[in-house]
Amino acid sequence: MKRVGRALIAVPAAILITLGTATVAAAASGTPSGAPPSSVECVSASGAKACFVANGDQVYVKDTKANGDSATGTLKSRLPAKWGRECFNNRGATAGWVKCSFDVPEHQYADLWAVNKPFIGSQASTEVYTSPII
Repeated sequence: MKRVGRALIAVPAAILITLGTATVAAAASGTPSGAPPSSVECVSASGAKACFVANGDQVYVKDTKANGDSATGTLKSRLPAKWGRECFNNRGATAGWVKCSFDVPEHQYADLWAVNKPFIGSQASTEVYTSPII
């Protein structure tokens, strides 16, 4: 009975802490696709390449190193961070590009990250604008 009581207290407390500190984020495993358009912003790190298409809010990710690690393309709002989107490529280097379609806030600067071995691996970033330039 004591365990149930602790769980009933711990879960709402964790939710309150998360709501107070978290940014709006979304993550997805990419679907196989062709390469992104040649005119879009891209960034490369050792083992990963990520591209962002503002007209459609799409993140493309390619694993560029056959090392058994996945690759991620992350799009995050500039500081203070308010939102983020992550697209995972778990298909391996021989599988080519994957694509994730998101809904991101328009008319904002964001950082596009290419990451090999998500959270701890090689990474690089570049600044992008979330709306198409007309």
